[in-house]
Amino acid sequence: MVGISELSKTIAKKTGTTQKKAAEIITEFLDETVAEVNKGSKINLAGFGIFERKKQSARTARNPQTRAEIKVPAKDKFVFRASSKIKYKD
Repeated sequence: MVGISELSKTIAKKTGTTQKKAAEIITEFLDETVAEVNKGSKINLAGFGIFERKKQSARTARNPQTRAEIKVPAKDKFVFRASSKIKYKD
């Protein structure tokens, strides 16, 4: 798995900036994306994908150990839909 530090190393080399500055930019981008989506905005990054919140309906689930039914309340989910340009193809 690749984290922010690994990404920032690569981006710093490609852009001629410092690794620290690249990490700050990545972190700020992620923070701003989450904040905007939480406000109800849909973020569309052309050729990459869409970040948005979607409603998940309430449902009944089952505890696999006790087989007891559990009521799961409705909630908003943070979702990402990848662009067809980056989806894996065989």
